[in-house]
Amino acid sequence: MSTFLNLTNELLRRLNEVQVDQSSFAGLKNVQALAKDTINSAIRQTLQDAQEWPFTLVTYEQTLSSGTNTYSFPADYSKADWETFYIKQLSSESNTPQKLQLITYDQYLSNYRSTEDTGGEGARTSPRYVYMTQDTEFGVSPIPNADYVVEYRYWKYPTDLVLYDDVCIIPDRFKHVIIDGAMMYMMLFRSNEQSASLHSKKFEDGIDMMRRLLVDQSVNVTSTVRHRPTYNTMTDTV
Repeated sequence: MSTFLNLTNELLRRLNEVQVDQSSFAGLKNVQALAKDTINSAIRQTLQDAQEWPFTLVTYEQTLSSGTNTYSFPADYSKADWETFYIKQLSSESNTPQKLQLITYDQYLSNYRSTEDTGGEGARTSPRYVYMTQDTEFGVSPIPNADYVVEYRYWKYPTDLVLYDDVCIIPDRFKHVIIDGAMMYMMLFRSNEQSASLHSKKFEDGIDMMRRLLVDQSVNVTSTVRHRPTYNTMTDTV
């Protein structure tokens, strides 16, 4: 993976500007400082283009508190993989580990909310359902009767690079896409519209290529696995 210093110097090299070292990196000014800003701008634009980049997908464990049914996502949350919510076994409760079934908020209100509010049978036990609240949090039902641990995956939105040795989350084989995006921003700053347009096209093409290789291909693989044809073992025909 490329560091912030590596990417900045690659951009400065393309611009035929003086490159920098780690000792001066924090206090850069003028074109070198602008180069740092445009690197971050290009990374932000790339990450905003498709939320489901595989390199931003993380597995996370969160403790559910007894008596509480709504929870906030981590600070770097971008989008949840709702099919991955899973309650782990809690030794003190001897519950069965299980995947949580996704329901809508309206389904929660219609089918489960009244039982929880009135304390009806099964209102507090190991959760079986998960839903997105209207406040972009997640809720579980029934209300936990103990401090269970839920595991799920989500796509994170990384913070900007700051330190010289901060590592870019985008795989190194696509660093040219970041540089093309940064070049576009640099040319816009210099009012070189023709060069900015050229680099904008290269930047967009690079993001499209990343999407085809990393996002669309992943969807196709998943689809192939889920819908694998069944063969007649006697005749070798579908």
